[in-house]
Amino acid sequence: MDSTPQPTESEIHIREFLSANPALDKELGEVEVMTDRYTNEEWAAQIAETQRKVLAEVRDRRKDGGRGWKYETPSAASTGLSKTVDHTVLKLDAKEAQIDALCAEARVENFKSVCVRLPWVQKCVNNLKGTDVVVACVVGFHEGTQDTYEKLKEARAAVAAGAAELDLVLNYSILTKHNPPPTSPPLSSRDSATDTITAANTAVNARPRAGTAATEGPYSVGAASTVGEEDEGEIPDYSAIYKELASIRALCPSPTVIKLILETSQLTDRQILAAAHLAASANLDFIKTSTGFNGPGATLPHVQLMVTAAEYLSTKTRSNGGSPVRGGGRKMEVKASGGVRSWEDARKMLEAGATRLGTSSGVWIMQEGRKAVEAEAAGKRPGMATRLYTDNSFTDGDGY
Repeated sequence: MDSTPQPTESEIHIREFLSANPALDKELGEVEVMTDRYTNEEWAAQIAETQRKVLAEVRDRRKDGGRGWKYETPSAASTGLSKTVDHTVLKLDAKEAQIDALCAEARVENFKSVCVRLPWVQKCVNNLKGTDVVVACVVGFHEGTQDTYEKLKEARAAVAAGAAELDLVLNYSILTKHNPPPTSPPLSSRDSATDTITAANTAVNARPRAGTAATEGPYSVGAASTVGEEDEGEIPDYSAIYKELASIRALCPSPTVIKLILETSQLTDRQILAAAHLAASANLDFIKTSTGFNGPGATLPHVQLMVTAAEYLSTKTRSNGGSPVRGGGRKMEVKASGGVRSWEDARKMLEAGATRLGTSSGVWIMQEGRKAVEAEAAGKRPGMATRLYTDNSFTDGDGY
């Protein structure tokens, strides 16, 4: 019996589009896969050190009297708030009228971006001419298990079509491959900003590969602690993950913004930190919670963990040996996506340190924000509201 994984509906969708648009499949030249920086064991040692330090800081911040997470947030209904929103339609069967409406709403509300699948990128670019709203394109969506070469082709085509940002799905099945079956509910609490839309995982097709060793610096052999508790036994193929991320970064350098979707609902806290470490090492710009198509979306505990990791991995401090993992002098940021439906959801995520929100409810969030401002000015508490515009985000399977 043939054991070759069958292409998913999403993969077929992209292949058919590229076949019909050969110029987008060639414009940026050949695609190449980067070599690794370290051996898999060296990655494991580095990641264990990140896990140890970040988890300790998270524990300290959550203690009574700890500094917690209370970041300054844009005022409700302000341009600052609208520029945190990636306005999103990601249904596989999205229609032209929905994309036109998405762009029109983004124009009116002055959102940061519209986020769509590859076949809609050029249309969105044309629709948004004359504005500063950019186009983001998902890559490897939503399974993440597509072959690296396929992801590279998709990323290259998205940039050629005019995408300024790429939301790339991590092949998280590499991290979860050796997870034991769950025996109890996860320890992390869930908050109101959750959304359960399930989808089947596809089989991982990556293979372990070795790399080269570093001879000096904070992440040379022996500079980090031993591997974490859950990593006893076979080490996940960190090298395969890094090479995929670094290859896409090399193919799509700055100013293209790359956000790595972790699918946090499928990962333990240690696995989230492993993914964050690899994203920073590949010099990616954001780590992002969820596709919204597989399990619960953004939660406060996960955003808090990711924000703490992003700060640790991007900042020169004594605790990380004076050398950030992510280069370029800029902090890796966090995008909360999946189940962010209201101004209250948005406020919680922004206060926790997220700087971008992926949502199909951006218009509603801005409307709620304006009503909250008006109510505060009038000395009243905002009351219950009814969605009066066309918003199918509760039922349309957008994942956001």
